[in-house]
Amino acid sequence: MSARRWPLPLLSALGFADSAYLAVTHWRGELPPCGGYAGCDLVNSSRYAEIFGVPIAAFGALLFAALLGISLVRGLSPSRPWVYKTLLLYGLALAGAVFMAYLTAIEFFVLHAVCYWCLGLAGITLLLLILITSEVWSFEPEAV
Repeated sequence: MSARRWPLPLLSALGFADSAYLAVTHWRGELPPCGGYAGCDLVNSSRYAEIFGVPIAAFGALLFAALLGISLVRGLSPSRPWVYKTLLLYGLALAGAVFMAYLTAIEFFVLHAVCYWCLGLAGITLLLLILITSEVWSFEPEAV
């Protein structure tokens, strides 16, 4: 795997670790430490923190696990299907970024609170989207 492809799996692993941590603390009924700011408890215990009784963070962990797996497989098999794997990564990252924008808007405008762990995930998702978008834009016509 070339050195320029390592940021995607590394960021995906970091996003997975953050999401998994938030999901586990939610399931345990604990609140993540938020560095002296009391926003994490409000955000992670709000009605927006779950979908059908499952913490949003668990869905995030699944997203980042998928991004990690696909980016590793793509890096180890640089053949023609690489294009399709990159487009799949792009779709997942775009969907994740749109949903993170929605959740961040809820934090700021509905809950009037900020979770630093969640903002970290939003930043990771945005970085992943930027990196993958730059790869999509650099496709050469014969590669597709």
